[in-house]
Amino acid sequence: MGDKMEYLQVFDINKNKLNEKISREDKFKLPSDKYFMVILIFIQNSKGDFLLQKTSKSRNSCIATTGGHVSYGDSSLETVIKECKEELGLDIKENDLVFIDTEIFKGGLLDTYYIKMDVDINNLILQEEEVESVNWYSKEQIFDLIEKNEFREGNIEAFKRVVAYLNEGK
Repeated sequence: MGDKMEYLQVFDINKNKLNEKISREDKFKLPSDKYFMVILIFIQNSKGDFLLQKTSKSRNSCIATTGGHVSYGDSSLETVIKECKEELGLDIKENDLVFIDTEIFKGGLLDTYYIKMDVDINNLILQEEEVESVNWYSKEQIFDLIEKNEFREGNIEAFKRVVAYLNEGK
């Protein structure tokens, strides 16, 4: 980001945008009735594998799904579309997205999304500051990564809820 200050949108508990912003550095200083928001998206291909990224060294080189903070003025949905474009060079359509749920965590709200789409990972344009590489992982491989503490901790519960959602549909 350089020296450009990044501002996050502030929300109430019902995910209503407030006419307020907070710097990313100060996000944990919000009063208890105000929240910043993070989104995650799980992309699954027709074989049932999930597209995950190995984060760059500056982001701890862990395996994670695509996600990010909701910037000031943006919505959760706009952020999902923006993050896929920024991190992966991937265009996704709002109508193809499935909203899974909202989780409340310390000071923040986490919106989780799911999309079924076949992607040729060789055609993705990775944001080098954030993403080192991408690969397809089976559900079993991801649970193995969780077991070995190699999957981003903040993604684990959301992944389990996506799996539960997919199991309900079967």
